[in-house]
Amino acid sequence: MNIDFIEGIETYNMSSMKDKSINEVLQDASFCFIYTLTNFDDPNCIDTEISLGCQIADYCKSSNVQHVVFCSQLHSNNICSLMARHLVAKAEIEKYMRDIGLPLTCLILPVFYQDICETFKPTRWDTSVYYIDIPMGKTPLDLISRDDIGPIVLKVMQHSQEYLSKSLSVCGDKLCVQEIATVLSKWLHPIIFKDKQISPFEFQQKRCTELKGSNDYAAMFQFFQRVDQRYNLLNSKKLNPEVISFNDWVMVNVEKIKDLLK
Repeated sequence: MNIDFIEGIETYNMSSMKDKSINEVLQDASFCFIYTLTNFDDPNCIDTEISLGCQIADYCKSSNVQHVVFCSQLHSNNICSLMARHLVAKAEIEKYMRDIGLPLTCLILPVFYQDICETFKPTRWDTSVYYIDIPMGKTPLDLISRDDIGPIVLKVMQHSQEYLSKSLSVCGDKLCVQEIATVLSKWLHPIIFKDKQISPFEFQQKRCTELKGSNDYAAMFQFFQRVDQRYNLLNSKKLNPEVISFNDWVMVNVEKIKDLLK
């Protein structure tokens, strides 16, 4: 996620820093934006992510950081008994942050546009046909560009009192898989994209050897179908008026998407 362009914000990869360095970074910080990643190569990834997130939260607390913006998620296991570790870890970190009384705003992020062509890359059927095997059925999928998160974070930090103690579910578009396929087909013609219409179980079985965390992603999509995530496009545009639609994102990234499909 690129927020390096935001004036006055420095970014750090906390997982590669020593404890003392993390503490030093936060000593003079007024605001802290936290985005934790799940390393599915780690069999204990959920515990590792929770531990790191809680550690950073403790440093924010001891350093009297005025405002923490954390990218959280709903707790899929508590709500639906679906274990999507990358969602659960973030929900557990959020709970800890609230328990210790951090001045907190949570951003609930959807699937990124970039993920459609990277993590969930369409499967090539022949020279001109690709299948999108995202198991959402007819349920719309909430989406946003990674590049649109930075301005949202900046707006929240600039208006701290308005957004403190709130959870903001943001998105840039809402599309079912067939609509995603239509947009890709429009801009990448003569390549044709089709909705594979597979189940979460079929997704997990098909992607288990090539995609780390395929079972977690399968559970995530199942969770998305069962639970209204309450992503609000109108509110997202208030936070970032320039938030881009999936159609416009594809239009300006045609060549990059073609390279990713090779």
